Amino acid sequence: MDLKDMILVTENDRGTETNMLMTLDDYKSFIAVDDMSELAENLLQLGRTLGEADNFAEYYRAANVTVSARFCLDDIQLGHFLQGLYNDSKEFRFDKEASSSECVAKLKEIGMTDKGWVDDFNLHYESVDRSFERGQTFHNFNDHDYMVLEALSPRNLVVMDMKSGSLTIALGATEYKRYPKDEKPTKDNTTIGVSWEHGIYLGSTLSTTNFKAYKREYGTPEKIEDIYDYRAKLKQKFYFYQDMSKDDDVPKKLQNDFLHQMYEDFGTIEEDCFYDRLEDGKYDEGFKERQVKEEKCR
Repeated sequence: MDLKDMILVTENDRGTETNMLMTLDDYKSFIAVDDMSELAENLLQLGRTLGEADNFAEYYRAANVTVSARFCLDDIQLGHFLQGLYNDSKEFRFDKEASSSECVAKLKEIGMTDKGWVDDFNLHYESVDRSFERGQTFHNFNDHDYMVLEALSPRNLVVMDMKSGSLTIALGATEYKRYPKDEKPTKDNTTIGVSWEHGIYLGSTLSTTNFKAYKREYGTPEKIEDIYDYRAKLKQKFYFYQDMSKDDDVPKKLQNDFLHQMYEDFGTIEEDCFYDRLEDGKYDEGFKERQVKEEKCR
């Protein structure tokens, strides 16, 4: 079960609030709407909560009974829901018996208690051998997706949160299989994600991110033997910027930032113009500067 298929449900019966977790089928049975047009309207409102932060759809089951529901955004929101951050009163309870068994199993799978806290003590992490490259995406255990903007070294990465567009240097990035302790890993109980030992938050402005400085601080020196290797690296960079500026999964602001950075680095965003300049040696000055620095370091 994906977290985004889970529905966060609160029943307010004359001021008494009960929280539950349900599948869509169980939710439809719970609200018990016989009128098909009314049911369709309710599900339409529920569907509008997909991708939204805090909005809930409301349904009045009786004069004094209100049901609030929304699709789960991520594990952070799930934790907040179980902790009561969306309840009007501090006096609320979580009804495990009324919740869908699939949702209760999902809580166990991600190591979250019904109080909304992740208990790593009940989880086993098994590291996986994985290499990271520019342009790859991966899932993090905070239920966010990230894209690798720069692989500074095998385990030090500059990554972008695909939801917010924020940039982070992920130091010591490692992929893990995570599953409950004392259980054999299966397809259903195993979550694969990437964690890092330390993160440095960079904001969300690509043009002010000094990749060269971070490369010097946290990276592995690139092996560039000659001018042809150097030009090949420039081609990779140009096409990476181009791909990111057209990727609909990348926030619009970041798409524009990639175009801006492409122009800053290459003086053009047109592929034909870039190739003409590359072949004419207009970008070779960077290779010469690199050689001078290497000579000074010897």
